[in-house]
Amino acid sequence: MISLAMRKKIIFFHTLNDLSGSPKILSIVIRGMIERGYEAELYTSYRKDGFLSDIKGVKYHYVYYKFHYLKPYTFLLFVIIQIRYFFAALSYWNDDEAVFYINTIMPFGAALGASLIRKEIVYHVHEYPVKKHLINRIAIKILTKKATRAIFVSDYLSGCYKMAVSKKKIVYNGLPPDFIRIACKHEILFTKKAEILMVSSLKKYKGIDVFLELSNRIPQYNFTLVLNTSLKEIKRYFANSNIPENLKLIEATSDLHVFYSRSHLVMNLSIPNLCVESFGLTALEAMSYGIPVIVPPTGGISELVEDGYNGFKIDSRDTENLVNTIRFIFSDKENYLRMSENCRNTSTRFSSEKMITEIDQLLMKSGES
Repeated sequence: MISLAMRKKIIFFHTLNDLSGSPKILSIVIRGMIERGYEAELYTSYRKDGFLSDIKGVKYHYVYYKFHYLKPYTFLLFVIIQIRYFFAALSYWNDDEAVFYINTIMPFGAALGASLIRKEIVYHVHEYPVKKHLINRIAIKILTKKATRAIFVSDYLSGCYKMAVSKKKIVYNGLPPDFIRIACKHEILFTKKAEILMVSSLKKYKGIDVFLELSNRIPQYNFTLVLNTSLKEIKRYFANSNIPENLKLIEATSDLHVFYSRSHLVMNLSIPNLCVESFGLTALEAMSYGIPVIVPPTGGISELVEDGYNGFKIDSRDTENLVNTIRFIFSDKENYLRMSENCRNTSTRFSSEKMITEIDQLLMKSGES
């Protein structure tokens, strides 16, 4: 295996460079590794404003990939990207310094190529698909068979994959210093005319229809839904929906500070039988602002929340409970401010420096084996 002295290059692979959580965390990891003296190359889709764009010190290799409303077209692009990543990995056969870092389970073409030339393969796992269609089964199989080491973002997620314990490492996501610095300046305020925020992808299983229902059920509060897609796609999805005046629909943005700074509650409404959250980055970001959260009772996201302490864990299919809990949260100023302070205390346990240190140690440990 590669010696510690030689371990200086990481080849990162990711599929879709967008404004979602997994590329956001990967961008923090890449910057952290560069600061610690590693060379970094990145294979990902091109997007001007994605979280993986314009990282200083990175050698980029772009591929064409995007989600399209025509599913066969998206599938074709997915197949092409796997082939491209397979041959890209093979091109490092004579590079003794290369370590392959696969972000999410989906760039499995790179893992197959790397395994053929007997390189180290480190997976950073952010998800466990509820639906076990063929592509997901293939991705899971390759991860469990080919990974040298696997990083999981929660205890829940680690338990989902059948692998040797010696290959597993739980590393919780962390917030970068710049984000924490801005969040800490935010003054916690209590108001009965509350602003309720949800940040989500445009997927039914994320509970966006539930969020719409809540905005109609409790019109005394303002609701903001930030969706990781274009305004065109948002309009298409909600074309036949009754959008109340107290609900704002916002297209994708890389800067959520403006929304956190005016919010009093942040929700994650993923439907448990359709989608299980492996971590919950927006919940952690909200708590750094001192904002209580409502999250599902299952998955890694539930590991961040203690009922009544910094938020509540509620099944999004129980809308009556959601309505009553929202009203309860804003019924008592003293209780709300106590929860806000608890949120900030919780968020201090999750820093990017700790995350980067643990990943660096894992890479060094792999180099010794």
